[in-house]
Order: sequence, then structure tokens, then C-alpha cells
Amino acid sequence: MAGPIPSEVKSVVVFIYVEKAGKLIPNGTGFFVGVKSPSEPTTFSVYLVTARHVLYKPDTTEFLDKAYIRINKKDSGSEVGMIPIKAEGNDRTVFVHTDSSVDLAVIPFLPDQKRFDFKFLPDELITTQAAYNDLKIREGSEIFFTGLFTPYLGSDRNYPVVRFGRVALVTDEKIEWNGKLMSLYLIEAGSYGGNSGAPVFFYLGSDREPGSLVVGPPILKLAGVMQGTFRDAQEIISIETKKTPISLSSMGIAAVVPAYKLHELLFSQELKRQRGF
Repeated sequence: MAGPIPSEVKSVVVFIYVEKAGKLIPNGTGFFVGVKSPSEPTTFSVYLVTARHVLYKPDTTEFLDKAYIRINKKDSGSEVGMIPIKAEGNDRTVFVHTDSSVDLAVIPFLPDQKRFDFKFLPDELITTQAAYNDLKIREGSEIFFTGLFTPYLGSDRNYPVVRFGRVALVTDEKIEWNGKLMSLYLIEAGSYGGNSGAPVFFYLGSDREPGSLVVGPPILKLAGVMQGTFRDAQEIISIETKKTPISLSSMGIAAVVPAYKLHELLFSQELKRQRGF
């Protein structure tokens, strides 16, 4: 009902790779956000945003030493570059939320704008906690997200896939995820490996007011950051053995870290000191 999405939103996305057994493996999605200087409206501090677990060593909660991003070039093709991961000390490169249950990581990072073909989301597109009420976000509100699709990344350039859905649950209670209670909301959309860290957008059309039509263009806001999908374990073989093989399938419901958690992180005292405003 909101219509086709603005094509520019795909340009904020990059693909994140990690090294396994000497090979670079696509592991998740990242996107760029710019925080505007209050004194110089054309000056932005730019950050690469992703889900924190995308930067973890396999099956741990320990950060990798380095990660890689694949980004499109202006002329043609794409390029893979290394980003050092350091989560502590004065020379840290990764910043996380003070609430350890928030699955977010931001890296101050601005690629060469003359060489690379990318855009960043201005911070005014981030939905704050107060804006959730003003926008009347509720179950049924339209969303979409764009991120890495592992069966087809693009041979020469990044081609993020776009998926659509609706808000499935908004609650004041925390939701359990991998044994932890977290501030999340749920969406009805297919999310699979590689989508973690993808930007999720509200795209609110003329039908956003129940029972009436609103005149004007659709509203585009960053809704949050994709954390992952809920999976259902289904038995596929039943025989007399100690182990029973199972298949993990998506339940069609994905978890999203609310955008206001990203806003809290970007405007934390630590990051304000780091960027000088």
C-alpha cells in the first residue's frame, strides 16, 4: 500500500565478511548512519552499524580481531577492505550499548566518497522512542529491510535483497532470545543467514491511520536493526539411535532491535566525546 521503496536505501548497505579457514565468508549486513554536527549542518560523523554478534568469533561472545566489508565502487565492481576490531582501550574501533543485552555495534568509519558508491542515513531518520507513539506504530504497520542474500550476493557488485512484511508484535515486556531477555519487537518477514545487521524501515503509507486515509507521501523511518529469526526444530528422521537429526526452519517471525536503542548508543556520552559533539 505504501508503494515501491526509494531505491537509494539499498546504497546504505554493505556486506560483512569474516575469515574462516583462510577464506572470506559472507557473515552479515552492515549499513551507514551519519550523525549531524549541531554547529555545522553539512558535517556528519559516519558510522558503520551492524548486529554485534556478526562481529563475534564463531559460537562465542568474543569479538573477532578483524572483519571485512565489501562495498561497491563508483566506476565498476566492488572492493573488500579490512576493518580492525578493538572493543576496549583508548584506541577502540567498536562501540556497543551499555546494556549488554542490546545486540548492536557501531564502528566510526567513512569510506572514500570519491572512490566508493554509497550513501548514509541521516540521524533524523532514526525512530526515537517518542516517535514510535507519534507515528502510531502498531501490529500491522508496514516494514521492509534490505541486506545480504547468501545464495546471490552479486559477482561484481553488492546486490542487497529487499524483503517486506509487517509489525507482528510491539510489547513493553522484554522478549527472550538465546536465553537473554531483550528489548525487541517482532516482525512478520522472512529473515535468514546474512540478514543480521540489516536496516529495517517503517514505510507508512496513506493507510497508516486506522479507518482513514492520510494525504501525503509515505513516511520512511529507520525502525531498527535485524537481529535474526526464530527457528522451529522439526524432526526429519526417527530411528533408534542416540541422536535424532532435525531440520531448523524459519517460523516466519524475525526479531528487530528497536531503532531507539541505536539512537541511545549514537548519542551516548562516550560517542559524543569521541566525535566532539
